[in-house]
Amino acid sequence: MGEESAPFTLEPPSKPEMAHVLFTDVVGYSRLPSDEQPGLIQQLRQAVRNSIEYNRAHDNHSLICLPTGDGMALVFFDSDVCAPVRAAVEISLALRDGKGVAVRMGLHTGLVYRVPDINGAENVSGAGINFAQRVMDCGDAGHILMSQVHASFLCEFDAIRPHLHDLGETQVKHGVRIRLVNYFDGKAGQPNRPKKIDESERKSVEAGAAKTRPSCTGAKVALIYKRNVEPDAALLHELESELTKCGCQVFVDRHLQVGLDWAKEIERALRDADAVIPLLSPMAVTSEMLAFEMEVANNAAQHQGGRPRILPVRVNWEGPLPNTLTTILDPIQYTLWRGAGDTANVVAELATALAAQPQPVNRAVSRAVEPPGGAVPLDSQYYIERPTDAELHAAIERHDSIVLIEGARQMGKTSLLSRGLQRARKNGVRVACTDFQTLNVSDLTSLESFFITLGTALANQLDLEKFPEDVWRAKSGPNQNFENYVRREVLRSLQRPLVWALDEVDRLFTCPFGSEVFGLFRSWHNARALDPESPWSGLTQIISYATEAHLFITDLNQSPFNVGTRVRLRDFDTVEVRQLNYRYGQPLRPSDFERFMRLLGGQPYLVRRALHDMVMREIKLDELERTAPNEDGPFADHLKRFLVLLSGNDAALNLLRDLLAGKPPTDGKLFFRLRAAGLLRGETPSNAAFRCDLYARYLRGHLA
Repeated sequence: MGEESAPFTLEPPSKPEMAHVLFTDVVGYSRLPSDEQPGLIQQLRQAVRNSIEYNRAHDNHSLICLPTGDGMALVFFDSDVCAPVRAAVEISLALRDGKGVAVRMGLHTGLVYRVPDINGAENVSGAGINFAQRVMDCGDAGHILMSQVHASFLCEFDAIRPHLHDLGETQVKHGVRIRLVNYFDGKAGQPNRPKKIDESERKSVEAGAAKTRPSCTGAKVALIYKRNVEPDAALLHELESELTKCGCQVFVDRHLQVGLDWAKEIERALRDADAVIPLLSPMAVTSEMLAFEMEVANNAAQHQGGRPRILPVRVNWEGPLPNTLTTILDPIQYTLWRGAGDTANVVAELATALAAQPQPVNRAVSRAVEPPGGAVPLDSQYYIERPTDAELHAAIERHDSIVLIEGARQMGKTSLLSRGLQRARKNGVRVACTDFQTLNVSDLTSLESFFITLGTALANQLDLEKFPEDVWRAKSGPNQNFENYVRREVLRSLQRPLVWALDEVDRLFTCPFGSEVFGLFRSWHNARALDPESPWSGLTQIISYATEAHLFITDLNQSPFNVGTRVRLRDFDTVEVRQLNYRYGQPLRPSDFERFMRLLGGQPYLVRRALHDMVMREIKLDELERTAPNEDGPFADHLKRFLVLLSGNDAALNLLRDLLAGKPPTDGKLFFRLRAAGLLRGETPSNAAFRCDLYARYLRGHLA
């Protein structure tokens, strides 16, 4: 017998890493003559090698470039989420004037694994790179497409945000649905919708129409519309035809002669109907006749146990309703028709509603038309006042010198700030607001450029005649120049109190001149105390921030962060969650609150997102709990953002692993940073805990 061979062993899997992937290929490559293919690939490779982003990442050893036959994948392992889109733009522009080279690109941020190929060379595998290829496959020549996950990070950058265009969801291989965003800046990218997305939507609609619809045979349906308006009339014809095929008795008033008998017939048809379907377009909602018909239908439903049901169809429009319709239609969930491709889905939704039992009108669930995320509008019914509202309003009315609004990300700082400023305006106080996130990198290159930008923003908002450059003196320092400008040109010219809000000031904490800025603000506070009659007595500064100031400010006595009124935002308590639940139509039952609070911990954004999804998707708490930490769950983008922020920070990852194992953090500074980021709670490292079960469950799956 021959010599025994060594036993076969599997290489241990590498640890998953977060990467930003750019996938690209030559469109129509396989259909080209074989003698033309190498030349096109060579042009693509040359464009990639000439890319600044490629060379930067290559020199930093943070890039793996994988040939794919008809293209390549660039896998960026550094923390710069903008690198792939910048590379895509460079490559696109370089190939724009090439001969016959048409490429498409797909971008995604996700988890990948470093693995050796059969020759031992470094390779990459995993869902992150596969997903990027699926994104690319949806595009046509010239397209730069990206996943919603990747786009959510790029939205943080002012220079990129205007060039991102949401394409909605589409279906790819194996029935997977992904949400895509198109990049087009006027030069790089492709403005048109990809043909594959339209084709996918068409097939999805046809498949949906082929499914067995709930039986609505015999249901009496009245279609309400505005005559001689398109596309309303065309949609009316389609709905009438399709609902008739479903067995409905459809009433449309197009064949009736106007007169007394006509009015009586309309009213009789509405009262006898099982459902009234109004087609709501911008022209239709201004119709007095449609408003009257809705009033008749609503009154009938009030007296007939919810019959007829009102099933609104919005016709390629989601604007606010006029007052004549708001009371009736605002609380009712509608279906949206954007074009002919939506007709089958709209019919299916209507058929499902018609097959259900009618409910009394006063028990109808309100539609949460306002999506969660970002600042809550001033007129929103979903804003919950907390004790901090009263604290802020009182501080503004007292004309306090400095008010500090502190809270982790997505706690509602900007929403609270906007309400404080609105109250100040109503009280006759002049108001200005500076969002430090909107500042460009060039504005932060020096103290002088920063102060000039700050002063210019004040001048524009307050309609001042003089700008900083008009009074700036070369022989005076930046601090002296800016102080003189604010005292003389801003406060004295207004001759009444000014509330100046400074939002997201965390951005200054890491600037080399940040301490000088905060020191100047503190000196204004001191000057006001020393001379109550000075112009500084009319200035109230509201400073909003998330990060713990003491981690960056070396001398708090020379900053505004240990004086003035401190307003610290905390998570919703059970009473506040109950209030919000009521405004969403009570998707949570009384027995659900303990589990709900344990899952989300009262985190304001997560609470609103959860209630919104429970109403819109009609799911129960059991399903929400089950899907919450999933990669495709309702909080996926929110959770993945934490992974990206943590990737590459070994100290933070180790602290979180210790916490998952029941060990308290030993690095106090790092604990406070993670608390400010919104991941942890606790007053000191010794009582640190994850902010909610959702975060612990999600991170345990990735860090265990």
